[in-house]
Amino acid sequence: MRVKGKAKQAAAAALAALALAWRVGGALAVTPRFWEDFTQAGLLAGRLDRVSLSPDGALSLAPAYEPLFDTGQPYIFSLARDGRGNLYAGTGGEGKVFKVDPKDGGRGDLYFQAGEPNVFALALDGADALYVATSPDGKIYKVTGEGQSSVFCDLQVKYVWALAVDDEGNLYAGTGVAGVVYKIDREGNKSAFYASGDAHVRSLAWRGKNLLAGTSPDGKVVEIAPDGKGFTLADTPLAEINALAVGRNGTVYAAASSSATGGAAQSSTKPAASSAIVVEVVASDPGASRPPAPSVAAPVAASRQAKSSVYAIDRDGNTEEVFASDQAVYDVAAREGGALLLATGPKGRLLELDAGTGRATLLAGAPEEDAVRLLDAADGVYVAMSNRGKVYRLQAGGVQAGEPGLYESDVLDAGTVASWGRISWIWSGGDGGVAVSTRVGNTATPDGSWSAWSEGYDAPGAAPGHPRARYLQWRATFKAAGRLSQVRIAYLQQNVRPKVTGIERLPAGVELQAQPSLAGSLGIVNTSAGGRSLLAPRERGRDAVPMDPKQVLTPGAQSFTWKAEDENEDALEYAVYFREEAGDAGEWRLLAKNLKDAFYTLDTAALPDGAYRLKVTASDEPSNPPETALSGEKVSNPFVVASATPRVEVASAAVEGRRATVRFRASVASGSVASAEYSVDGGAWRLVFPEDGVADSAAEDYRFSTPELEPGEHLIGVRAGDRGGATGTARVTVKIP
Repeated sequence: MRVKGKAKQAAAAALAALALAWRVGGALAVTPRFWEDFTQAGLLAGRLDRVSLSPDGALSLAPAYEPLFDTGQPYIFSLARDGRGNLYAGTGGEGKVFKVDPKDGGRGDLYFQAGEPNVFALALDGADALYVATSPDGKIYKVTGEGQSSVFCDLQVKYVWALAVDDEGNLYAGTGVAGVVYKIDREGNKSAFYASGDAHVRSLAWRGKNLLAGTSPDGKVVEIAPDGKGFTLADTPLAEINALAVGRNGTVYAAASSSATGGAAQSSTKPAASSAIVVEVVASDPGASRPPAPSVAAPVAASRQAKSSVYAIDRDGNTEEVFASDQAVYDVAAREGGALLLATGPKGRLLELDAGTGRATLLAGAPEEDAVRLLDAADGVYVAMSNRGKVYRLQAGGVQAGEPGLYESDVLDAGTVASWGRISWIWSGGDGGVAVSTRVGNTATPDGSWSAWSEGYDAPGAAPGHPRARYLQWRATFKAAGRLSQVRIAYLQQNVRPKVTGIERLPAGVELQAQPSLAGSLGIVNTSAGGRSLLAPRERGRDAVPMDPKQVLTPGAQSFTWKAEDENEDALEYAVYFREEAGDAGEWRLLAKNLKDAFYTLDTAALPDGAYRLKVTASDEPSNPPETALSGEKVSNPFVVASATPRVEVASAAVEGRRATVRFRASVASGSVASAEYSVDGGAWRLVFPEDGVADSAAEDYRFSTPELEPGEHLIGVRAGDRGGATGTARVTVKIP
């Protein structure tokens, strides 16, 4: 009740402050607006540091999430853990493997140096011997201790993407570019275990005695029996299966991504080539004896526009997409409680997904660009990062300690310069557990011209006291456990003059008639898109959707439509004026005012023939006090009113052989002649061009010759029309001998 009371007081105070700003500030819009898009999607556009974000859009202190070890390398491609709890991180660029002891504060050392630049996969057998898969020109090394290593198997393939060890100590390797899974016995002897038919086998996992394989670029999940017989569980619409995990009841979870070259996902077609992105990696030591590493396909450098999905495949073979994102999902881990952990990029975020509902919680983020590998253990979750290559640990239980958590919003755009009212929020936690501050500016990206951050407001309802500005940013500093579930910021836009952006004249003779508007929603609507109450007198009807006007053929009608816009989204009303174009043009005469529809039909029969212009004025007075309302206008191109019919006079008609040659003149009182035609004996009308070639004058001379006619008398009709559609006629009789 205390929180609700404060929120109500804050809202009242905000309205009072905005009302005062209007009285003293001049041309401000009358209706305040409120920013309150407190949704997960909206908040993800901001920056989270030591802060978690729930599916329903609540911010809170993140679990303890700290860097454990920095490899000093740009990429970590693989992660493994032995029976004593030691971590092994395989890197890219210099082919190094580091051994890290989490129990010793994350102390780590170089454990193995490969001859190849990239370590894409690691695996441990029952005796904690470490197998290191390198690329390109893939080899597998066996490392039994620091300085104790040998080439276990040279697969003679380009890439080794994934490793898995069975209960008998056999090693399985997913490779490319032939897409073969190799089985390697304990002595290092290899044999082709399964040929996928795809270019790459990118991921491996166990479901009981069966081996699961994820492929690329066909994006398939295959289950391989111990005898090497494969069965496709899912043929996904995406290109690459980045990772596989097996959860409760044997459900298989597959993290898939689209083709890197295709940008957004193309769910209906398969890409023609592997979606692996090419990353240039070279030896950092200029004195290194081996040559610079060539370009290789790196599993953590997916397109920044990639679409990723997580698919769940149950024991019955049913496949369901349980998560989709424009961010890349690089790894997935199934937790004992049934939730999934997702490692994503490019903002290095760790998500927890409820596969049953598809709702994801952002557990933590890091300044490194990509979270690429996951290892869920009893003492926490270990996350391998790339750009740069660090290992993080998410502690089991507890919240972030040490420095406070920080959330910084995306820049809020008022659309125009605005007065910013009070800020309120809902906090479920102890007093002083969160502080909110704001800053404003007039550039879309904060720079040195912005105001300084305000002092942190410890309670809702504070007045920022900022100068007028178009943009605002807010941030919340979390000092203790609790949930920030709403932030509401009031602002009042500077009133901006509406604009009439175009006037269109319809063909003559078309009358426009208004039709009833439809409600903008079939449900009950209380507020407009800008957060304003539709129950207020000035807002009623704003949600109405106007129907296109009905078109009726009416002689003498001349219709106009126009487009207008208002940056404040104010309701507009229109006035229409006309004046003569000839002479001094005269004064504008009012045709109609207080129009709600953006069209008007003029009855030209009430006007003398001549050239005219139309002027449309748009006013935002329906949404503003008269003294602050603004208007904009636009003048049309000239148009001609010609009520009199064109005059057609036959000048001569001569017969030569069996043809008749006719000369006639067509003229109009105003405007220009548009067309002329002739007909013989009531037959089809034939088009005639004026003698000067172009019908563009008030009077035009015409000459035509008929086709050969039968002997006897013939009636020839001629007609001419003006640009308004009026027609004049004449006729002449000729006799063919």
